[in-house]
Amino acid sequence: MSKTFKLPEAGLEVVVGKFAGQADGAAWMKHGDNVVLATAVTSTSDREFMGFLPLTVEYREKTSAAGRIPGGYIKREGRLSDTEVLTSRVIDRTVRPLFPADFFNEVQLMVAVYSADGKFPLSVLSIISSSIALSLSSMPFLGPIGAVLACRVDGKIVFNLGIEEDATSDTHILIAGNRDGICMVEGNCELLSEDEMVGIFLAAHEEIKKQVLWQDGIIAECGKPKTRTPSKFDWQHHQAQVDAWVAGNGVAESFFGASKQEQSVQIKHKKELFREAFSKHTEEHGVPNTVLSYMFDVAIKEQLPDLIVKKGHRFDGRGMDDVRAISSEVALLPQVHGSALFQRGQTQALACVTLGTAQDAQKVERLVEGVQERSFMLHYNFPPFSVGEARPVRSVGRREIGHGYLAENSFIKVMPTQTDFPYTVRVVVDILECNGSSSMATTCATTLALMDAGVPLKEMVAGIAMGLVKDSSDNYHVLTDLLGSEDALGLMDFKVTGSDKGIRAIQMDIKAKKGLSRELLQTALVRAKGAREYILEEMRKTLSAPRPEISDRAPKVTQLNIPVDKIGVVIGPSGKVIKEIIAQTDTQIDIEDDGSVRIYAKDTSAARRAEQWIRVLVGDIQDGAVFNGVIKRFAEFGLFVELVPGKDGLLHVSSISKEKQKNLTQLYRVNDVLRVKVVSSDPETGRIKLFAPDLAPAGEK
Repeated sequence: MSKTFKLPEAGLEVVVGKFAGQADGAAWMKHGDNVVLATAVTSTSDREFMGFLPLTVEYREKTSAAGRIPGGYIKREGRLSDTEVLTSRVIDRTVRPLFPADFFNEVQLMVAVYSADGKFPLSVLSIISSSIALSLSSMPFLGPIGAVLACRVDGKIVFNLGIEEDATSDTHILIAGNRDGICMVEGNCELLSEDEMVGIFLAAHEEIKKQVLWQDGIIAECGKPKTRTPSKFDWQHHQAQVDAWVAGNGVAESFFGASKQEQSVQIKHKKELFREAFSKHTEEHGVPNTVLSYMFDVAIKEQLPDLIVKKGHRFDGRGMDDVRAISSEVALLPQVHGSALFQRGQTQALACVTLGTAQDAQKVERLVEGVQERSFMLHYNFPPFSVGEARPVRSVGRREIGHGYLAENSFIKVMPTQTDFPYTVRVVVDILECNGSSSMATTCATTLALMDAGVPLKEMVAGIAMGLVKDSSDNYHVLTDLLGSEDALGLMDFKVTGSDKGIRAIQMDIKAKKGLSRELLQTALVRAKGAREYILEEMRKTLSAPRPEISDRAPKVTQLNIPVDKIGVVIGPSGKVIKEIIAQTDTQIDIEDDGSVRIYAKDTSAARRAEQWIRVLVGDIQDGAVFNGVIKRFAEFGLFVELVPGKDGLLHVSSISKEKQKNLTQLYRVNDVLRVKVVSSDPETGRIKLFAPDLAPAGEK
């Protein structure tokens, strides 16, 4: 039976029971002319235990939703775009922690955009509709959850702006949470302070609680009873036995005072002893080795926080607020335009910068906005050797896209404008070694590499990852500069990037079911600021400002403006003229509709020749300009010299010495090169008067 529920103050409407009737849960969500459908399905048959929740989230934007047909040769949706991957990730990161720790059924959550007008953030609709679909199903989802997009316009925080309004905002932060607190944060901002950021979290949570209360009513009326596939064994009983063995054999102690590689060896040895000790247990109770191995890991995660608190330091001997040792260097790679190596502990990132022309910008097809260009790109790679693994290397994964996006977000508002720095900039970061916080090392390496390339950044940016553990007394402890193993056992992964002046980008995942208090969030942000400032000081020891000049290997750019009505003259019929200029000068030339012209060349003289050519064509010839012209014709009253193809000037006989007038045709021939200087030019008639120093009378050179 179809039912419609509305939340008027938020403009939200959901239809339940009409669409996708065979899914476990489905929600047809609307806001204005925006429509998304979220469906949730879980497996009912047993399958081999995988050791984690096999949750798949797929967000799709159908181009028909905006009344368009996909560009290119293939006219149907193919692989997910980066936008679809990123939205899938924020949904996944929001809902995954809200399943019971011992729930391992396969879950597939699909969100499809069927109508979009660009006047409301689709990510917000997708998260809320996902929450309703999961909450209505029989799955033990610990929701509901809500979401808002926080923006700041003229210093005021507003929520859920459309695309056009959001363009005027200097803050773009997606925040999701439940009735108890914030669960997920993702976005960038213009130098927000720590207090301002916490204020945004709290204001967003008030809006989220209204959405959650609304969903409670929907679930009470239409929700299915929650069911669980009966377990084949008593989890609590077996977990207690595993806990006792792990504690009695000092497994957690193996993490302290050892490198990541040594930890792996020691834990592997302990796990082998564990399997031997529980071999009879497996036979008698039918508990698979994969389940016992999972319980082994759970026991370690539960025991490590107490051990950290007891010892008063972390695995590598650091205090709770200490940053690992930092080193960095630049200009490692002689042929690239800029490079940097950044190392923090056992995490190492190599960044390479390439400066390209406007034609190198990436064309991206957006759902509502259509085709747009990206002049700054940051690509993050995580090869298996970085963590000592040997596994197949396939196409870029969702994690790599997400980490690259977080780092790229940090530079959106510190990169120079295209007017000030008319280059397409691509950064490629390879993680060569990893023990946590690789995305933050990526941010630091990128800053140094961009400055090494001579990109005039507005300020330096650094990043830090914060964590949180809870001991058996329910006390929370904030950890600065997370290790990989600490991330796995903690309740929070909180990444913050920025400068000395404020926050630039933020990403937070909360694994705690009830969110975090204001005090904990404030503490984490304040400590992140201190760590960020320390890292920036270490980076400044290597390079403290952008290099004054770009690499000799990068293309040089010359900018000029021509009258709009002269653009056709420069381009020529079917692009004939502009193609000839490019071919003969070995340059790249971009002309915009407003008459702005950019000339890219590795050779300065080639750029100068292309510029002169264009200026002559549009009649912008400066008196005194010098050309290596080509003699085209002799006449009784002088010489016609071609300054650029199709444009001649007159060298009058009166400016030639008497001696050289007598045997001029013997000294020069047609197509000979002659250095000439412009005396005057008439834009109306197009006539150009020239002077040749080599032919001038004595005393006039």
